[in-house]
Amino acid sequence: MKMYKKLLLSLFAAGTVVSCTDNFFDVNDSQNNPVSSTPELSLPVAQKYSVDILQGGYNSYNTLGNLWSYTWAAGGDFIYFTDETAYILSSSFRPSMFDNVYLLPLRNYHEVEINANENQDNYKAIAKIMKAFHYQYLVDAYGDIPYSEALQGGTNVQPAYDDAQAIYNDLIVQLTAAQALINNADSNDLIPTSNQDVMCGGDMAKWNRFANTLKLRILLRQSEIGVTDYSSVNNGIGFLAANENVTCNPGYVNDVNRQNPFYAAFGFTVAGDPAANKNATRVTPFIAGNSTTLGYPTNLLTGDPRKQALLKPVGTTTNYVGIDQNRSGGLNSASLSTYNDFFISSATQSGMIMSGFESAFLQAEAVERGFITGDKAALYKAGIEANFAYLGASLGTYDTSYPVDDLLTPVNESILNIARQKYISLMHINGFENYCELRRINSWGAIVPVAPDASQPTRPVRLPYPASEYNNNPNNVPNQTNTTYFTDKIFWDN
Repeated sequence: MKMYKKLLLSLFAAGTVVSCTDNFFDVNDSQNNPVSSTPELSLPVAQKYSVDILQGGYNSYNTLGNLWSYTWAAGGDFIYFTDETAYILSSSFRPSMFDNVYLLPLRNYHEVEINANENQDNYKAIAKIMKAFHYQYLVDAYGDIPYSEALQGGTNVQPAYDDAQAIYNDLIVQLTAAQALINNADSNDLIPTSNQDVMCGGDMAKWNRFANTLKLRILLRQSEIGVTDYSSVNNGIGFLAANENVTCNPGYVNDVNRQNPFYAAFGFTVAGDPAANKNATRVTPFIAGNSTTLGYPTNLLTGDPRKQALLKPVGTTTNYVGIDQNRSGGLNSASLSTYNDFFISSATQSGMIMSGFESAFLQAEAVERGFITGDKAALYKAGIEANFAYLGASLGTYDTSYPVDDLLTPVNESILNIARQKYISLMHINGFENYCELRRINSWGAIVPVAPDASQPTRPVRLPYPASEYNNNPNNVPNQTNTTYFTDKIFWDN
């Protein structure tokens, strides 16, 4: 409770400073007009917003990713997720996924970076790492975006759009610079307290490993287009361990506007009633394993003890039933499976930023491709076991049913196995990463179904720029058509 009160004071302080600007609530202006605050105040605010953007409610990256990676669907008695699953895209489609990233986390991290004094290099490093984290996902969603001229305040209210691949290249530079700040910090450099750094509690060695893991994700995203220089991660720092998760908890409590944002949107209200999205959100047959009508593989979770931890059976039965997207009037929600109660265990639960099991799978693939050294089978197994532990599932005979020796098959099959395990591990908690991987690894994207009866026969390859950009930055925002969203791939999507 004390931590959350301090965060609320930080939010109030930041809001008080910004309220001097008439256009504070104008999203387009605010993305280039950051607040004035102190690193100590801005850092926990930015981190809280990172969870909201990534893993929060209906408009989060996680929700869209779970829909576009064909994990979630709406129950037949709900008219929900209609534009998302019908692939109806326009400049009014989920504008907060662009606007709010600049408005909320990025502007606060930028304040941390530019206001850090000479003994706050650790604060500056954290800000650089998290800016890279959000800019990568903006590129993955939109392609070219405001970057080098963004967040400059009133000096530039119409920033240019930078080339997506050039941004990716610079993210490696920024992450390396952040690591240098951490590595070169001396005894005079302040370390954030656990109330100021509500992700890693001031553990700068962990931030260093997190930065290296983000670099690995960025580099591997480009693996299909011939990027093979991995020298920036072969630096002796290492990566997040398989059981080492980066989470965020500013002190969530079961009170209005203070709950974990995923719990608040998909769990229960403070009064204990189902939250707005809880009863509508169900899983697809691809996850539940009850249909082959669209050619689903029957072995996605067959024999996998995690199925009981990942999914909630129907009522008091042991049956798992899914519904295809765009099936309004089909089975009602009470007759369908959804995410397990584990994912909405408490209003006070931490929000996931990046998991150690994702790190293990990234490393396994990098070893398989010859980019780093290591034991790919051991890393693959460590990722699976860490996910079991995270879910509280018993491994049982899983290694016998799905041996790590699968990785001894040809390289493309090995990468497909890793992609499959990553998909299972990240469903519900980072659907957007799964959506990105479907685009990157064509063999995996060909297996995971596309929404039936959608406006297009293929899943979207990018998001539309929001109307705010066409209204307020018309000379710079790229032109798009409906075809663009399905054919104009992000540069790494080969």
